Amino acid sequence: MISTIGYSVDKKVFEAGRINKKNYKNAKGVTAKELNAKLSGLESHFATYDLETKSKPTKEELKRQISLGLMGKGEEQEALEVATPQQPTIFEYLEEFKKEQSLANEWAYGTLQCWKTFGNHLKDFNASVTLDDFDEFGITNFIVYLRGTLDMEEKTVQKQYSNLKWFLNWAIRKGYTKQDFINRYKAKFKVLEKPVIFLTKEELLKLYNYQIPANGKEVDLIDRNGKEYKKTIHDASGLAKTRDLFCFCAFTSLRYSDMANLKRHDIRDGILYITTQKTNDRIPIELNAFAKEIIDKYKKEKYDNDLALPVISNQKMNKYLKVLGELCGFNDPITRVCFRGGKRVEETYPKYEMIGTHAGRRTFICFALSSGIPPQVVMKWTGHSDYSAMKPYIDIAEKTKANAMSLFEMELKK
Repeated sequence: MISTIGYSVDKKVFEAGRINKKNYKNAKGVTAKELNAKLSGLESHFATYDLETKSKPTKEELKRQISLGLMGKGEEQEALEVATPQQPTIFEYLEEFKKEQSLANEWAYGTLQCWKTFGNHLKDFNASVTLDDFDEFGITNFIVYLRGTLDMEEKTVQKQYSNLKWFLNWAIRKGYTKQDFINRYKAKFKVLEKPVIFLTKEELLKLYNYQIPANGKEVDLIDRNGKEYKKTIHDASGLAKTRDLFCFCAFTSLRYSDMANLKRHDIRDGILYITTQKTNDRIPIELNAFAKEIIDKYKKEKYDNDLALPVISNQKMNKYLKVLGELCGFNDPITRVCFRGGKRVEETYPKYEMIGTHAGRRTFICFALSSGIPPQVVMKWTGHSDYSAMKPYIDIAEKTKANAMSLFEMELKK
């Protein structure tokens, strides 16, 4: 009896693994020819399976292979396609990664946008790329693509590589790939620090007191080369709110994300209590008169979620800040040196083109340190946990103090 594969035959006709009676039919009418074909297919299937399989199969796997071996070629292929679900693409794995990590690390909207950009770069690099493709050759090609095709600045390439490494190591831990060359790859990046952009005391007060012209009004301006030109005002209301929000950050040290999430109940008895979105630190910040004036300006307004200030998107604020800086005449040339496409590049811009929302926080830190407030006190306001993060600002403060001393000395010698 060959009951294990689902067919019964008379013991007398079964010999050497075949049906030996040509005109034989079993109880269900299956002919000897059909039965022998099934047995031949089964033997052929397991001969191949034995060569390709290194591990000992389970009972369930043996049953599945017997079923496949008894099928015809077309039936077997169809069954394999049904039984073996299609492997997720690298982009489906990336979506799983983003969902898991954003929950675990409480990613802000900006972080999610950065990972969306990373996914787009990956897709443009190779829409059919897999996790296993990132051996030494694949990693190098991705970096070359970022540097060459996209002409990215070296610091941005470094960031995209860091994202790739994080993602691939997650995939390795999950068992989605055994390709772990990323942990042996030695990447080199020529990264230079960007200049720290902040407003001087005079620039901050000029912006704080700047009266936004009405919509449609043409303003006479002078560029950094002394050439006169006109600029038409658009969205005066948005510009005015941006001025106030930026100055509030400069008066309190808040990041954009914390300022945009500030609730009225976070302010009590002249003290702002904020749990930072980036580090989850609970920080009390004493409000100075300038910050209080901005809060009072909007206290009668009603905003969703009990917000204390109007909210403008980070992207739109950055756009408006450049306009405000241009209107205020912040034209000092700022030169930044970077590597792009493997080449050293020097780029010079008027200061207003380089002002973003984070310059508000930097302005607070630089002004506080240059005013003589000890770094450890400033760190209690800003939430910095170590001096390494403060070092660029401390260096700026020391340079400012040195320049001030030189001016003091010159005055004495007059």
